[in-house]
Parts: sequence; structure tokens; C-alpha cells
Amino acid sequence: MWPLHPQWLLAISGEGRDLDAALASLRGRVLDIGCANRHLASRLSGNAEYVGLDYPSTALGMYGTRPDVFGDARTLPFSDAGLDAVILKDVLEHVEGPEIALSEIARVLRVGGRLVLWMPFIYPIHDAPHDFQRFTAHAMSAYLGVKGFRVLELKPVLKPVETAALMCCLSLADAAEQILVRRRWLLPVVPVLALLVLLSNLLGKGLSWLPSSQFMPAFYRVVAERERRNED
Repeated sequence: MWPLHPQWLLAISGEGRDLDAALASLRGRVLDIGCANRHLASRLSGNAEYVGLDYPSTALGMYGTRPDVFGDARTLPFSDAGLDAVILKDVLEHVEGPEIALSEIARVLRVGGRLVLWMPFIYPIHDAPHDFQRFTAHAMSAYLGVKGFRVLELKPVLKPVETAALMCCLSLADAAEQILVRRRWLLPVVPVLALLVLLSNLLGKGLSWLPSSQFMPAFYRVVAERERRNED
């Protein structure tokens, strides 16, 4: 991917390698909630049995795919403690009632089972109108703790300056799209916007060496373990 792409900073962040490592460590029966085209199946080890689940209207209407199981994250069609791991990538923000989904995940996971969760913190509205929330790291830890999980890793993705550059690039890309769709008389501006995307990406990456806190990541990746069984 070239720096002209508005999500270039995410692509080069190294998070793909980290996610691969987290997924490759999963064993046993692994449920991928919101599996779309099952693209995560190939990233699991040979010791994992992949099960893809998606909502019917999402799978058939949006992606044109057929998962192993049709279902809702809030009412999972699996027995108690019947799964060894659950993947929840770019899904929880789209669930109306995320605490219910986390309770269901806790129910179907065995004690010691793993949850790999990826969720945006600062990112544009997407898949509207089904985009309901963002969580801070503190909220994420609190929700998981209440549901009987122990957080093993909670990693912010992108430094604040990179997140700011990413938002700038996505805003410029949105402007270009609106010109192409609705304001074609502004077409001469599009190459300028593309140049600004390039410069924003390079500036964000170039300044990423600056010291920073973790106050403004773009995403969080969480690995948690089902620690106990309780009444949620």
C-alpha cells in the first residue's frame, strides 16, 4: 500500500503482525463473530477449528457471503462453556447492547478460553446506521472485568500524532468522494486533496518518533482470558 492511501498509517503500523500472532496462538474451537468473508480463518493455526458467525442481513445483504452459522452476538447459538476462543474484530462498535454481547461471549467460553477483540477508539462513523459506540481503555477493562475476564493485553494502535494524521487523511478522502459523487465541478481540487493525503501520511509517520502518551490511539486490540464463571 502506498502513502497515497488514506489508511496507510494503519497498514504499516505492524498491528497486522501482532494480530496474526494473537490469532495463531488460539487453539480448539474458535468462533469468529462478524466473520464477513471468513478472511481470518487462514490466520489461525492448524490446531484451531474455525467457526464463522454473522448476522443474516449483514452476511447476505452486505457481503454476499454465507457463514458457518447465522446468529446475533447478543444471543449466540452455542452451549455454555462450549468454545475455546472467540474473535471479535471490528464488531463490538456495531452491536446495540455491547454488554449483552460480552455476557454471551463469557457464557459460551470455557474457563481459560481466550477473547481477541479489536475495536476503534477514534475512527469515523462506518456501516451507518449500525455504528453505536466507542470505548476507552478504562471502559473496556471494566466491562471485561465485570463479565469475568482477565485482560492479558490491551494495546493501543497508532500514536496520537499518527491518529491525527489518519483522521486528516480520511477527512480529505471523504471530501474527494463527495466531489466525485455530488460536486463534480470541483474535480480540479481532487489532485490537491490526494497530495495533501500523501503529505499528511508522511508527516504523521515522520513525527511518530516524538514522545507521547496513549491518550489518543485509533484502535485498541485486547486479548483477555475467561477467568471465572459467574452470574453476569
